[in-house]
Amino acid sequence: MAPEKAPAREWTPAMESDLQRILSVGEECISPAELKALILSKGRGGCSEPDGPAAGIRLYDGFEPSGRMHIAQGVYKSINVNKCTAEGTNATFCFWVADWFALMNDKMGGDLDKIIVVGKYLIEVWKAAGMDLSHVEFRWASDEITGQAHVYWPLVLDVARRFNVTRIKKCCQIMGRLEGSLTAAQILYPLMQCSDVFFLKADVCQLGVDQRKVNMLAREYCDASKKKFKPVILSHHMLYGLKKGQEKMSKSDPDSAIFMEDSEEDVERKITNAYCPTKEEAQAEAETDILGQQKELQNAQQKECGTENCGAGTQQNDNDNDSNDNDKAQDEDAGKESMHLTADDLKNPILDYIQHIIMSPTDATFTCANANHPDGQTYSQFDQVKQDFLNGLIAPDQLKRGLIVALNQLLQPVRDHFANDETAKDLFEKVQSFKRQSAAAAAGADGPPKLFRLDLVAQNVVPPDSHLVMAPLPTANPTLQQTANLLAKLAAADSSAPKVLMLLDWTARVNSALDADVKAISAYFSVLLSSLRTLDHHLNGDGDASIMKNVTVVMQSEAILRDPSNYWISVINAGRHFSLETVMGGMKDAEGVGKVIGRLMTVADVLAVNPKSIALDVDEEAISAADEQPNEEEVTDSVSNMSLDDNGNATSIEATLIRQFYRAKLSHPDHVKILPTPQITHLSSATSPKLSLQPPRESEAHKTEFDEYFVLDDPKVHGKSKMKKAFCEPGNVDFCPPIELLAYFANLDGSAENAKEVTVHRSPENGGDVTYTSKSQLVRDFSSGALHPGDLKAAVSSVIVDVLTKMSEGIKNDGEAAKGGKALKAFEKKMAKQKKK
Repeated sequence: MAPEKAPAREWTPAMESDLQRILSVGEECISPAELKALILSKGRGGCSEPDGPAAGIRLYDGFEPSGRMHIAQGVYKSINVNKCTAEGTNATFCFWVADWFALMNDKMGGDLDKIIVVGKYLIEVWKAAGMDLSHVEFRWASDEITGQAHVYWPLVLDVARRFNVTRIKKCCQIMGRLEGSLTAAQILYPLMQCSDVFFLKADVCQLGVDQRKVNMLAREYCDASKKKFKPVILSHHMLYGLKKGQEKMSKSDPDSAIFMEDSEEDVERKITNAYCPTKEEAQAEAETDILGQQKELQNAQQKECGTENCGAGTQQNDNDNDSNDNDKAQDEDAGKESMHLTADDLKNPILDYIQHIIMSPTDATFTCANANHPDGQTYSQFDQVKQDFLNGLIAPDQLKRGLIVALNQLLQPVRDHFANDETAKDLFEKVQSFKRQSAAAAAGADGPPKLFRLDLVAQNVVPPDSHLVMAPLPTANPTLQQTANLLAKLAAADSSAPKVLMLLDWTARVNSALDADVKAISAYFSVLLSSLRTLDHHLNGDGDASIMKNVTVVMQSEAILRDPSNYWISVINAGRHFSLETVMGGMKDAEGVGKVIGRLMTVADVLAVNPKSIALDVDEEAISAADEQPNEEEVTDSVSNMSLDDNGNATSIEATLIRQFYRAKLSHPDHVKILPTPQITHLSSATSPKLSLQPPRESEAHKTEFDEYFVLDDPKVHGKSKMKKAFCEPGNVDFCPPIELLAYFANLDGSAENAKEVTVHRSPENGGDVTYTSKSQLVRDFSSGALHPGDLKAAVSSVIVDVLTKMSEGIKNDGEAAKGGKALKAFEKKMAKQKKK
């Protein structure tokens, strides 16, 4: 029996109070109606049990324990948290403590224990600043990303696969970078931040306006992934920096903000020297223009009477120096336009502090002297403070003096707490010593740079000095060509070399292979492995010539989860080294950003295996895309991003990334001993087995099922029918699929141990049976007309039916592969139905 639907709750005055109080936190809320619905369903009076029908409202923000906390993060955040989680609201504020990111950024010398101490210190600051921690939880990223890596990272991959590069670039503006100067890692950060929202099960994203574009990405992800409830975006105001032109405070500029550990003297000095305009910028510019016009008129009059320089000094217009400063404009913060949503031509940081720090709490007041009250007037409304200031009733020095007093009153409890509380004092002293140690270590550093990577050799997952091959991205219908190519790449190394075959299941997911269906991806690899073993046995037998007998198969996700922290740091470090443009190669911005992430993962995979050699596919699609560009300079730029083979031909973006990363980041002698640059070979369409049945198509969309053989083809049905339709022009040996197929699967020209021969059966009147032991003999007879297309196709059909039968039997006898084959067929039908809708 279905449970009865709970009756709709009544909207109460207390709920309205909660709504207005929470809304006061944000410069923007998307959307108030959704926030109201959230309060009605989960807020005051709702169930507070974690698994209850209304487990309470969850808000989130994040911070990196980097050592310093400015007043916006300290006092302003405390005020906002208290507003959102006031007693009875039934709300919890979740802080994502980004200690893992601090580790990645090598803060505190890359010592996670020290970083955690810094995080605890910052929590003490909040406690002293008045944050009510009874409704606050702290989730440490280092614990979560490692302990729940199987949940977190697949979520990141899923977010990545649903957006193109263009959309993610828009988010990157929050980092203060123009699109053309982005590193590849800066593409990954917004994807991770978006994932945090869902990993933490946040109902409300309560971050600054500068994070708005990423938070909106989270709402768009809900549409893309068909999630019913979108997070509410509650974006708080970004405080101006204390200097002119600073759209926000900066931790790298100590004088741009008040910091929580600042002394009374620090506060007085910074506020006294702070920018404090009395007129809005537009008005000031207008007055400047009027003065300029008056000056021009005066000069004209003087010129008429020949007194151009009569008693007039020469003054340089203040605007002359920046009228053509294009270089500076290009370096400006690309995110300025999204720092503030409310129009403000005054941009006075002193007023900004008074409004958002001093007078933000409920019933807060501000006291300062003015022309009518030289001993001080207490204001209860900010608008009145601003009006009196703009009207000249409050002088800038009086406004600043009032703010200095108010700020020191706010910061004094923090100072007292760290002076008198033993726990807080101990944390503060440790943090200060960590900073000194980090500075000293940086100054005297002469050893190899710290290297983060997954080490599968040390974990005995793969053998040392191996030959690495990456499996292709999965498809619903694995082909014989894929299987043959993979076997060829495995055979590219010395026969005695240990081989590693990595099945890229997470790379497949981020590239939306098989619609990122986990079961379908697993099914593909099961079928692929079975067919690979069957083909190896067919071509090479079970003896020393067998390729698969010396192969270690590694599932990418299982390997990553052995040490997810080091693996993903290595991915991000690779991204930091390369520009986004380099990693994209011939990609267009309209393509999925998952492809960029997948390429960075390739570098991390190689670091993890530490192979002696690697076999990759030539990136013919990227080369083709570059060739199609009309601008020769663009073609050169695109192809120059790829490694070149010995003949100067472009090979692949992946090879470029691997070689350049090793050269730039692993050049220290200590690193070279452990991680020598692997030798890279490539398999191209010219060097791979040629198993296509038809001439090349203009695009993949034009291909049909008769273009090639599939692993799951029915031997009796498809073995002969596809060969009948195969391209086979009499005498044409430049492109003759039957010859290529027969030579490959009959293993003509094979090694002495596995050399084979094939007999083409013909009627006596057509010359009778003929036996071939080499491909060159086939080419000779077909070129001369001695071998008829019909007779050739009949011989090939017999061989293909034999191969497909072995493939089919191998899959049936392999439990996982048998299930996989059925799963792929079912997936293909499901996708076909979806296309018809």
